[in-house]
This record gives sequence, C-alpha cells and structure tokens, in this order.
Amino acid sequence: MPDRFGAVSDAAVYAGASAEAWFAGGERVGYDPRAPAIVAAEGAPLKIFLRREGEPAHAVTFMPGFPDGSFGWAKVLPHLPNAAEMPKLFVEYVGMGDSDKPKDYAYSTAERADLVEAIWRDQSVQSTTLVAFDFSAIVISEHLRRRLERAHRGEPAGGPEIRGVFIFNGGLFPDGHSHPWFTTPLLRRIPKSARGALRLSFTVFKMLVGVIWSKGYHVTDAEVRELHSVLNRQDGLFFLAAAAGFVEDQKAEGDRLDFGHLFKTYRGQFPLLVGGSDEDLFEHRQVDLAQERLGKLGFRIERLPGGHLTTSEQPEALATLITKFERGS
Repeated sequence: MPDRFGAVSDAAVYAGASAEAWFAGGERVGYDPRAPAIVAAEGAPLKIFLRREGEPAHAVTFMPGFPDGSFGWAKVLPHLPNAAEMPKLFVEYVGMGDSDKPKDYAYSTAERADLVEAIWRDQSVQSTTLVAFDFSAIVISEHLRRRLERAHRGEPAGGPEIRGVFIFNGGLFPDGHSHPWFTTPLLRRIPKSARGALRLSFTVFKMLVGVIWSKGYHVTDAEVRELHSVLNRQDGLFFLAAAAGFVEDQKAEGDRLDFGHLFKTYRGQFPLLVGGSDEDLFEHRQVDLAQERLGKLGFRIERLPGGHLTTSEQPEALATLITKFERGS
C-alpha cells in the first residue's frame, strides 16, 4: 500500500496553524484540582493552558478532542466569527497540550468536568454554548448529569446558563464506540508503571495516529510531526495511555452518562446538535444510533465527509456548522 504521509516544508506545517503560534495565543494559569479552582499561578499545584478570545461572560466554550487537545481547534478558528461577534474559551485538560502532565494524576471524565466548571467560575461565565469534539462529549454528559443531580439536592447548577450543546464525533452512547483495537483499547492496557516511560518513534506514532484521518486525506509528515510535538509537550506522550480509559469510564457509568437519556431531559431547554464524519473509525456508530434512538424526537444530526479528525480535514465546514448553530441558539 502506498504511504499516505508525504514530506512537506516546515512553512506548510498544519496548513498554517503551528503549535507554537497556538499556545502563544493563550496562557498557563494556576489550577488546584483538590478545590477544584483556578488559583494564582505562582505556587499552584498545577498549571493548565487556557486561550481566550473576547469577553468571557457569554463565550462559546470549545472543549478539546483526544489526543490533539485544544490545538485541534487551530485550523477551525480562522473560519469562525471574530472575538467581538463570537467570544471564545478554548479549554485544555490536565495532561494535554501546554497544560501540566503529572504522571501520578487520576485522569478521568469527572476531573475534566471539574476543570471546566472551575474555569467558568473563574472567568465569571454567565451563559455559554458548549462545543465538544471527541471525548469531550462525555465531559458534557457528566456536567449535564451533575446539573440534574444538584437540582435534585436543591443545590445551584454549578455552571452558567447553557444556550446550546454542539457535539461532533463524540461518544454519545456507552454502547456506540468503535475504536480500532490497536488504539485506545490497547493503550489503556499499558500498565501504569510503564506509562511514564512511553516513547514512540515517529514511525510508530505515524502508524498509530494515521487512522484518525480518512484514506483520501493526504497527511503530510510535517502535520504528523506537529501533532507529535503537541502531545510531547511537557513530556506528555504517556497521556495517550493514561487517558485512554475514557470509553470504559462512560460504560461504567451506564445510563448516567448516556446522552440519549440526557437529551430527553434537556431538549425543551436548549438546542442540541450532534454530528459525525462519514469515515470516522472511532465513533461512526454514534450518529447512526442517535438517528435510530432519537431521530423521531427531533434530534438534529449533521454529517460531514472525511475521517475522525474533522477539525483537520474539514475545518471550514465544521466552523460553518458551529457558527450557524450558535447564531440560531
């Protein structure tokens, strides 16, 4: 089989979106996961990357995918409205991108939801539209479930008013995942004692991540190297294994994190849209199940061509969907 990965000059890296430029546009802020709360950077237990565009009070919250993190939105951003028309918060979880990557950290869906809620509090976000890619769909489900549980206990919602929920190539249903066996199913089985020493040659890394793009998308070596550099920031390649259990996290929660149940509860409160890529090998069953289980209830579903990494293959089309959704909500 011919190699889909071709050489290209550094000037064409990631079609103009470099990791250094992306991270230079944000900052590393202090975070205490025990509180959990954003704290002063000096002396903070951890530092996480946060990128803000415009006033945060009514910003759209962009939540990252696995494994590229907030950098996945770098090619989408130029096609979105400016900061005045659409203010934005780009979240980076612990272990991803330019955030700290502690090796003894308990990575989970719950701790990611804790971080998002802490950022909202710190930024005094009053209302937001949630835009999630890949495994952040499960983080949204965790937050939505928490709101119901808090309401049942007579507690505040723990987050801003939600204007809408937009999810693309995400894990909606615990029984809908279709990850190739040599990706997250294999990575999560790497013993914890061996994760800290996880090192992947460029050749092995290229083979591992190649399935996130469609067969028709010409992925350059420079693009793959840029992704490798993002994952390896702060010595973080081990995160591929440390966080690979998010599918099992969702399955363990059962109905609690089943987006179908949540949709039926929230559909009268704000709009919800899910989308999927035609050649997504990881979550292609999710949109089919959404159509089968929720289509008659008016669940809005969109599809785009390409593989799992829509942010890379179809950034303009994805940005158009997000913009139309936000304007409509």
